Amino acid sequence: MKKVFAVVLTTIMLLLLTACGCEHEFDSGTVTKEATCLEEGTKSYKCTLCGNEKVESIPCVPHEYEKTVKKEATFDITGTAKYTCKVCGDSYSEDIPKKERTVNVTVTDKKNVPKDIYNGRFSDRVEFIFNLENQSDKPVRGVEGVLHIQDLFDNDVLSMNCDFTGQTIPANDSITVGELGMDINTFMDNHSKLYNENFADLKFAYEINNIVYDGDTSVVDLTQNENVPIKVNVLDKKNIAKDIYNGRFSPRVQFIIEVSNNSDKDIKGVSGVLKIKDLFGKDIISSECDFTGQIITVGSSATFSDLGMDINEFIDDNNKLYNENYSDLMFEYKVKSVVYSNGETETFN
Repeated sequence: MKKVFAVVLTTIMLLLLTACGCEHEFDSGTVTKEATCLEEGTKSYKCTLCGNEKVESIPCVPHEYEKTVKKEATFDITGTAKYTCKVCGDSYSEDIPKKERTVNVTVTDKKNVPKDIYNGRFSDRVEFIFNLENQSDKPVRGVEGVLHIQDLFDNDVLSMNCDFTGQTIPANDSITVGELGMDINTFMDNHSKLYNENFADLKFAYEINNIVYDGDTSVVDLTQNENVPIKVNVLDKKNIAKDIYNGRFSPRVQFIIEVSNNSDKDIKGVSGVLKIKDLFGKDIISSECDFTGQIITVGSSATFSDLGMDINEFIDDNNKLYNENYSDLMFEYKVKSVVYSNGETETFN
């Protein structure tokens, strides 16, 4: 009996010695091993009363995925995007949904405009009146597509590119667009048929290829030479109508261009190529464009306002450049060479 009592007493003494009875108040802890997306981390805590410590695990943090578009989505084809963790390389792919055709384009009427040589109209013309309905919650800046026209018997008459720019379509609203059409070549049967058919006997279908929403793009220099100490910005576009009574026999487009000198030498001349794209990123025109006649001192800029081109009204790209608003154009200037005021010439690739 005494032996049993002694054992019990010893056990109690050991428990009293090993248990401090402290109601621990642990600090905010110290991370001893950072967690990653592959391994758990650890964090240790220390009691501010007795100094006792405990260790807890930190769960793996989420992957840091970066998105790469492998195939762009269109209105007809699903795209593909790949996501890769920049920490561990884990990756997965997912589909990019097809673009939504949120604009409904209908032709509401056709107007025939006879030629009038006395007023400079040397061919018949067909113009259409369109209704554009924006079914989205964002304003639309432009619509790119193809207008398909058939006769009463579903025979194809013709198809033509037909873009709408220059007028914003408010969200969940519609606009009417007129005066878009084509000149009629009387030697082409389908042109003559389009001109002579009544509107009620024609069928129209508009195929959308691209929609640009407000805020999607802006007039910027798309790409300029890297490490070239010259900055060229097109600030505005000015249309000058033809005036045969004053010797101007064709319309003209002129640009206001700012050239900035970020080099360490005064510049006497800049040679390069100006490329102009439309709102949808399609090339309109590419032209040699040189800047001379003004010394551009170090750290300053010069403005050129008389550079431009005469418009050939028989060339579609010329007409598009003339008719598009400045805000619906994008400009790219690539510097080829610079002549400094000290006579030194520098070329760029």
